[in-house]
Amino acid sequence: MKSKRRHELQENMLAGELRKAAEFLKQHGGQLATAALIVAVLIFAYVLYSRHSESKVLGVQDEWDRVVNGTAKPEERTSLLEELAAQTGDRRIAALACVELGYAYAARAMLASTHSERAALEESAGKWYQKTIADFSDQPVVLAKAQFGLGKLYESQRKFNEAAEQYSLAKRSSELIGQPVAILAEISLQRLKALEAPVVMVTTMPATAPATTMPATAPATTMPATAPATTMPATAPATTAPATAPATPAKP
Repeated sequence: MKSKRRHELQENMLAGELRKAAEFLKQHGGQLATAALIVAVLIFAYVLYSRHSESKVLGVQDEWDRVVNGTAKPEERTSLLEELAAQTGDRRIAALACVELGYAYAARAMLASTHSERAALEESAGKWYQKTIADFSDQPVVLAKAQFGLGKLYESQRKFNEAAEQYSLAKRSSELIGQPVAILAEISLQRLKALEAPVVMVTTMPATAPATTMPATAPATTMPATAPATTMPATAPATTAPATAPATPAKP
């Protein structure tokens, strides 16, 4: 009996809940349908946005590949890099585009035919390097590339202290150990230090030191080759006996 009674109570409770749900749907059915529609629209919009963002990122990567592979035309390369630097879909590519613009203007400055043209191109290169440093400090490798490029720019302007500072910054991060940019920065820094080292002037004796030497033939007092001497005449006078001496006559 108790189990039957318990079962009846459960059925009554379920029936009561169903009635409450039916009344709620009657009263708020329109609102629920509207809410469901809004949720569906939001999900659809999110899917479209995700696909659009993915497509945009792929497009940015394709444009960057054109720059890197050299398939972009020379006359459109700068404008393409500026568009890539301005986009927000891929920060890594934006940073690389900024530093690449710095390299491009610096290279053109080296080929400038006038001082004013060179100065203007170097200024543009410096601005792109500085923008990379200011906007992308969270990307160590790209940051180091911009610092190295700025150091090279200062070195070409004979601003050796500023160049040394940028080279030091370019190799400072522990994340750059073994990276080519850090190695190049270290080499450039050591070369600058060698240029700044004082030149020691050493006084040395000439290769052949002057010395007091005897003349090749020293003057000397010598006897004449044939010394005068007192000589006897070739035939000395002498007292000689006559060739035939007188003899004692024979006795008859």
